[in-house]
Parts: sequence; C-alpha cells; structure tokens
Amino acid sequence: MSKLLTIQEAADVLGVNYFHVRSLVFEALEHPKKARWREGKHFTDLSPRTSKKRLIRIYQTALEPDD
Repeated sequence: MSKLLTIQEAADVLGVNYFHVRSLVFEALEHPKKARWREGKHFTDLSPRTSKKRLIRIYQTALEPDD
C-alpha cells in the first residue's frame, strides 16, 4: 500500500511551493482533458460530497519522473 501525501508534503518532495501543486490539482479537476495530472491516477479526493472543503491526497507515484 502506498503512502498518500498532503499537498504540502508533495510540494516539499518536488521542490516547489504549495500553490504550484495545488494548481496542478485544480487544473485536473476543472479541465481533465488538458491537465497534466489525473484524478484517480495522481491524486484522490477523500472528502464527502457534501463537504465545502476538499481533502486531497497525492499518490507517491505522481512524484516519480515519467519515462
């Protein structure tokens, strides 16, 4: 089982800031056909449907370089 990371933890691993990773997630949610990341493949939303805020967790495989 792979560890799920918060947006801040993923940003630290990638060496970028929190807002850069957050924008990748929002891009995937708003424009899924054009996005670099995909929901379900790179991250998951663990919040209930009725929640006003999202609980996003990022898979470690999303942080590995693509070959």
